[in-house]
Amino acid sequence: MNAEIDWKILVGQIINFAILFFVLKYFLYKPFLGLLEKRRKKIEEGIKMSNEAEENLKKVSEVKRKMEFKNEEDRKAILIKAEQDAKKRLEEAMKAAEADRAGLLAKAEKEAADLKEKEKENTKKAIVDNAFNLVEKLVKENMDDAKNKKISEEFLNKMKI
Repeated sequence: MNAEIDWKILVGQIINFAILFFVLKYFLYKPFLGLLEKRRKKIEEGIKMSNEAEENLKKVSEVKRKMEFKNEEDRKAILIKAEQDAKKRLEEAMKAAEADRAGLLAKAEKEAADLKEKEKENTKKAIVDNAFNLVEKLVKENMDDAKNKKISEEFLNKMKI
């Protein structure tokens, strides 16, 4: 075995290796690095979009929570206002009913007073008529005391009825 190095073969192999290195670097390594760079950018964009989506989701959740809280407050306000309106209407109805009751009571009292007055007038008229009848009977019949007493008692009996 010869331990001698053939310089021509060594230089040829170095040149072949260099050519192979540049060809592989240009046709394989650079496209592979470009592909890796594109993939890295896509992943970064995906992560960025995921983060943005997560932030948007948090914002939407916060807006939803605020809207639910606002809706709850609005519902409570509406219920309170409806309750106040109902109380107000009830008070108005009670006042109107009280006014109607007072009006009806006053009307009934007036009618009762008018009826009482009419009855007084009728009674007075009946008393006067009976008195005239009594006087007429007394005058027509030349009366004696017994007859006069009898007619007076009949008159008083009529008055009691």
